[in-house]
Amino acid sequence: LARARAERAAAISTASAMSTRAMRRSGCCRLAVFVCCCFCADPVVRRSMTWLATGAQRTSPSPAFSEPPRKSAAHAGRDALSPGVLQRADAGACADAAGCSTGRRGLLLASASPVLRLTAGVSVAAGTAVLGAPSTAQAEVVPGRLQTLLAGRKFADLTAPIFNIPPGRTAFPSWLEGEWTAKQNFAGFVFPTLPKASVMREVDVPGFKTASIIDFADVGKEEVDYELRWRRDGNNQVVEDLPFNLGSSFRAHLAAKGEITEVRYDPDRDPNRLTALITGTKNAERIEIFVNGRASEVSGNESDLFFASEYRRQVTFSSRVLQGYNANYQHFKTFQRLSANSVRLNVLTACYLDALNPLYFQTIDKPVVIFSHEVALSRKMP
Repeated sequence: LARARAERAAAISTASAMSTRAMRRSGCCRLAVFVCCCFCADPVVRRSMTWLATGAQRTSPSPAFSEPPRKSAAHAGRDALSPGVLQRADAGACADAAGCSTGRRGLLLASASPVLRLTAGVSVAAGTAVLGAPSTAQAEVVPGRLQTLLAGRKFADLTAPIFNIPPGRTAFPSWLEGEWTAKQNFAGFVFPTLPKASVMREVDVPGFKTASIIDFADVGKEEVDYELRWRRDGNNQVVEDLPFNLGSSFRAHLAAKGEITEVRYDPDRDPNRLTALITGTKNAERIEIFVNGRASEVSGNESDLFFASEYRRQVTFSSRVLQGYNANYQHFKTFQRLSANSVRLNVLTACYLDALNPLYFQTIDKPVVIFSHEVALSRKMP
């Protein structure tokens, strides 16, 4: 008994010493997490981050962050992905074949190039500035800020907002009002901060599982057709019909095998909370969406360009797991009006690691993977 007690005391002492050294080496990270947890809107995450900031006993220090060298814009253009480059891998390449987006993790592993393919004429990229606190009436509108972010082409700097201040709804331009048919194609991906092999080992990255990004339930699927709608609200502003749009795109991505049966959303009471009930997929039976940041603007040079961003926390529940699966991602959308009845849309989705992920301290607020989708919108005629 005495020997067992001595061995236990020695083990505790060793673990304490190791965690102390690790915490000293990652002091800046702990301070950043502590500041973030004070303003985090999600109580579960706030408790977890407080634990990490004040007493997280990691048994080994986090490796120092190092960003891989970037290619020039011209080089990136020469290496741009084409749909033919992406090849579907065996289901065995996915850690959970039933849970992956149609083997999408295997598809990314098998592809020859990680460079993001961009839509011609529409710049999509990243920036270092925090989007800021929007007004209570609508999402933040700051002339030139989003356009600057989306023209920078610095993917590793497409950061998540630190302060989660509840935003208002996004007011869209009047030329988007109405119903549209959407033809969507997968445009490419990039791993901007960590080696691809490291990211691919993490099964909980948004987009790696079916329905982990509710808008793109099967990330990477080609030629997806669905309908989208924008309408006027009680304040005569053009807003997105979110329940209709999510239901339409979700059903199209899963080829009607999965479907949103009910959407609970009251934008007048809380525009930042949505609940979707789902059938037909084992990965998701209920999805909770929390919007923690929005921004939008019209181009100062031409009114036919509109930019919008939305930072979300998605919690997915299923009877297959004991607790919800958390995903943090941010959509950056560029709308370009080509004519009265035609709009080109590019969606850049930056995906972030959850605070409890072992690799979190290597990225903090930086994305680990970015997906790009191109959508051609055609107005539905009466």
